[in-house]
Order: sequence, then C-alpha cells, then structure tokens
Amino acid sequence: MNDYEDLLIALAIPIAVTVVFVVVIGLMLRSRRTKSLHRRYLLQMLRVLAIFVCLADLLSIVDPSLSINQILLRGSALVVAIVGFAAQPAISDLICGLLISINKPFEIGDRIIIEGLDPGIVEDITLRHTVLRIYDDLRIIVPNSELNSKTVTNTSYHTVDRRGIHLKYSVSYDTDVNKAMEIIRDCVAESPYTLSVENNGIVEDSGPVYFLSFADSALVLDTTIWVTRSTNSYTAITDINLRVNRAFNENGIEIPYNYMNVVEYKGEKKSGEAEEPLPKKTTPSKRHFRTNTIKLKISEMHMADSVSATQRYASRRYAAKQRLEDHEAMQLELLCEEALRLVLAIMEDVKADLWIEGSGQIYRIHIRFNAKIGSAEYRRLLGISSDGRNEAVQGINGWLLDKIRMGTGKLAGSLDGGNERLEWTLKEDPEIKANIGETILTSIANDIKVSIDNERVELTIIREIPF
Repeated sequence: MNDYEDLLIALAIPIAVTVVFVVVIGLMLRSRRTKSLHRRYLLQMLRVLAIFVCLADLLSIVDPSLSINQILLRGSALVVAIVGFAAQPAISDLICGLLISINKPFEIGDRIIIEGLDPGIVEDITLRHTVLRIYDDLRIIVPNSELNSKTVTNTSYHTVDRRGIHLKYSVSYDTDVNKAMEIIRDCVAESPYTLSVENNGIVEDSGPVYFLSFADSALVLDTTIWVTRSTNSYTAITDINLRVNRAFNENGIEIPYNYMNVVEYKGEKKSGEAEEPLPKKTTPSKRHFRTNTIKLKISEMHMADSVSATQRYASRRYAAKQRLEDHEAMQLELLCEEALRLVLAIMEDVKADLWIEGSGQIYRIHIRFNAKIGSAEYRRLLGISSDGRNEAVQGINGWLLDKIRMGTGKLAGSLDGGNERLEWTLKEDPEIKANIGETILTSIANDIKVSIDNERVELTIIREIPF
C-alpha cells in the first residue's frame, strides 16, 4: 500500500508542475504585453515541450529502466513512420512557423496581404497556423508552410503607431489628371480616419497621389493612406472611396468601365404568363449623414466660421433627410459653439478638425486636435500643467483638461508605445457631473466623451433627440 501511495505521489508531482507551467504559459499568451510574434511562438513551443517532458517523466517513473533517451530510441521507428507518412504537413508547418518567428516578416497587429487572399490583421500564430482577422471579424487560418511560400505584402512593416493602406483609382483618358489627384488628396485629408504624413520634414494632411500607368482604357492613380493600428481598415477604405466617388461625380470625372451591347428579345408572352415583381427592401426614413471635415484654428476670430458646419448639417437641404425641427437645429448650433469655446478655454489658437454626424435620433459633434508626444500642442499642454493653470480651470473645462493630462501622461509612459485608446464619458460619472454645475453644454448634451490615443485628442458631444 505504501508503494502504491509513493507511486501516486511520484506521478502527481510532474503532473502538477506541468499543469501549473501550462496554465502560466496560457496566461502569458492572453496577456496584452505578449504581442511579439517570436515570443508567442516560443511560448507555444515551450507548452508542447513541457507536455512531452511530463509524459516521458511519467513513463520513466512507471518503468525505472526507461529514460528519455531510451524512449526516443525505442520509438524511433514509429516516429520515422509518422513523419514519413502522416506528419509531413505538420512538421513543415512547425518548421516554417519557427522560421517566421525568427525572421519576423510581420508582427502581431500588422496588416498584411497574402497572395491570393484578402488583406487582414495578424491576430495570432500557433505551431501550425497564422490567424488573420478580416472584415466583419471573420478569421482566416493560414498554414505556416503556405504562408512561408507565398508573397506577403506588409503595410505595417517596422511602424509602431500606424499602418498604410494602398488605394488605386482609374480615370478616363480625357480627365484633368492634376485635378483628379488633388481631389483624391482632399478626400483623404477630409476623412476622420486618416493620419498626417511627414515628407522631408514637412507634415502634410495626406500623402502624395502618383500617376503610375496607362491602362487599356484608363489612367491609373495610386496613393497610400495611413491610419492608426486601432482603426478598422475596411471602414477607412469605405469612407474614402465614398468621398472619392462623390467628388468625381460632382466634378465630372469619369471612372471608365467596360460597355456591353444588349440585344432585347421581342417574342410574344405566353397566355396567362405574368411577370413576378422583384422584391424590394424598405428604405430607412432617416439615414446616417456626415459633414466633411472642417480644418480650423480655434480662436474668437474663427468661431463664427466654424458654426457653418452645423448650419449646413441642419439646413433645409438636409432637414428632410434628418427631419430636424428648427429648435433642434438651433440646439446643435449652440452645442457646436459651446464645444469650441470649451477647447478654446484650454488652448487658444489650436488647429483642430470639426465634423458632425448622426442618424435621425442621435447626433455627434466631433472636435479633434493633435496631441502627439513631442508636438507643439503636446508641449503647450505640458506648459499649462507646469504653470499651475490647471488648478484655475474649473467646471467642465477643468474636467476636460484633467482627462487630457491624465491620458497623455499614461500613454507616454505605457510599455507598448501608447497604441491603446483611452476614453472617458461624463455620463458614467454622475458625481463629477453634479459637481461641474449646469451649463449650456451639460444641459443640452446627453453625454460628453473625450478619447485619447498616441496621436490625437477627440472631444465628442452627443445629443439624443427623442421620437
């Protein structure tokens, strides 16, 4: 009985150690800090190795005459047979995964395009597969051996805080090419998803557009947009393509396409034969609408110009689509003006982007400005903090300044380079809202949000209009 208990204890110890080791590795794989490709692959290898060592140790306990070397030698014929017949793809995936983790042609979070597949974000790597996330949160599971043998385009190679997306547009031969190139640049700059581009020390609102080739029936224009790693690539591409398509139509620029001659058959219908009506989808009574991005310097001089965005949004031209009453349009104008004054109270003459979007019952006013570490705006925020001005700013202004300082400080000291996005809402903190007091902004708006990433600060004023 004692021998039996000793055997159970001897077997339980390696099993317990292995379980703890595997659990620790699992927690490390789920950790946000384990985002490096070679680390994830190494942890996967260690987990398999730990299980293998545990099994070998259990066999040696059961039969003391066996050792790990003997187990391998005795099972060599079986191992060769497995490798020769069944495990060739698995071994190939394993070796290719090891090569990928060593050479690191991409990292976790990079946007890559594998030859013959849709573009996707690298989400994970296992011993046999690489997992890509594409549109609508679908996943593509690619064997490592297949990935290693195909051409991979990495639009995020060696970029910490952004990734590039290549776009191509075709225009007809009679197009004013310079005008088309400027229209594309304007559309990219107007999009709320794109980042600025630095060329030769000069920061521009969008990257250059290139005229690269003459196709059979079109001139081909190319450009690259840059977005943050947290931005959905398909959302950004759709937004810019919609803007380019609308701008091309407004400026009479043709996107060429193939023509087809259709011959109509004029035979007689059989008696009693009736055409089936095509099914129709009921269109929504209120559609989402978004104004173009207005770039302005927030100052008393330019306050009146900025409110024109709200007036355009609530004008009679769009009121039928949005069904805005006159008092509702006036409320949006007041909110826009007060939101700009809120930012003005913290930093004067700051360059900002302004746009308004909504879908009938809920509207959002967005004000966004640069707060990248090392930028002029970031240094001005530090200056406000160091001279004690933050203590003098009270109410909603003080709340906003406090969140901006807290967010920029946290992102500057984060270990992952500040790729995360921080967000605070006034609605989630009723105590703070009560201490702020009643203002035009807090009395009309249903919520106020401030979000910060390592590039920009964005203030969002939310107004919900009941039925």
